[in-house]
Amino acid sequence: MCWLLNLGIITVVLYFLSFISKHVNYICKMFLYSCCYLILAVVHMLYCPFFPKNRDNTYTLAPLFYHLSRLCLGITIEAEGTEHLESYEGGYILSPNHQSSLDTMCIARIWPHRAIILMKKSLMYVPFFGWAAYLSGHEFITRKSGASSEVRDHMNIINERIKKERLRVCVFPEGTRNKAFDGKMLPFKKGGFHMAQQCQAPVVPVVIYIPPSLYDGKNWVFNSGVIKMKVLEPFSTVGLKPEDVTELTNSVQTKMQETLDELSKRA
Repeated sequence: MCWLLNLGIITVVLYFLSFISKHVNYICKMFLYSCCYLILAVVHMLYCPFFPKNRDNTYTLAPLFYHLSRLCLGITIEAEGTEHLESYEGGYILSPNHQSSLDTMCIARIWPHRAIILMKKSLMYVPFFGWAAYLSGHEFITRKSGASSEVRDHMNIINERIKKERLRVCVFPEGTRNKAFDGKMLPFKKGGFHMAQQCQAPVVPVVIYIPPSLYDGKNWVFNSGVIKMKVLEPFSTVGLKPEDVTELTNSVQTKMQETLDELSKRA
């Protein structure tokens, strides 16, 4: 309990320090957000051994992370279209855009049943975070060159789980964060869309809009406020062939960019 008391004292001190300048405010807010990650990871490591690699571990604990982050950072997330997350009984590919580390908080706000994240294998070795993700049943893939057969075999296993276990797999189509903070999405990678086509599972796009006045890493901006996000209607892949994946990818990106522009105008 001592470490919780110390963390509480540090939180209060950082809160008052954040009024000194925007640079200090940014550092303090990032530290608080990192503490939220750490607390979530510790809770995962205490909880998940009782339900090892259960696909609903994150569904159970995601609200803790969202509400803890909301209280520490003063950020509220308004989500539209969440009914689409459970409108399809089977598995699907969850496809959110990737603006910043705050995306994790946003996804936690709407995390569906039977969902996991597909992430690069190197993250598995990140202390606390990687261990918690492994215990929660998330999947790690190798990106290094020369590992194509290993990746293919692993992806085939995940595809079978999507079909048999009705698994929902979260794949960030941009592959990495857009550090330009220019309101545009990076070109989408096709990996998640190939998975959807191979499983004949729908793609459920999620659009996250974080106002530059709330967060802008380039300019040391990190304030309280409201983040808007919208879950779009699923894109069906029934009957699609491998040669249709490019068109599917482009259609999803176009719709998501249009929605991002719409949300920015409403902010």
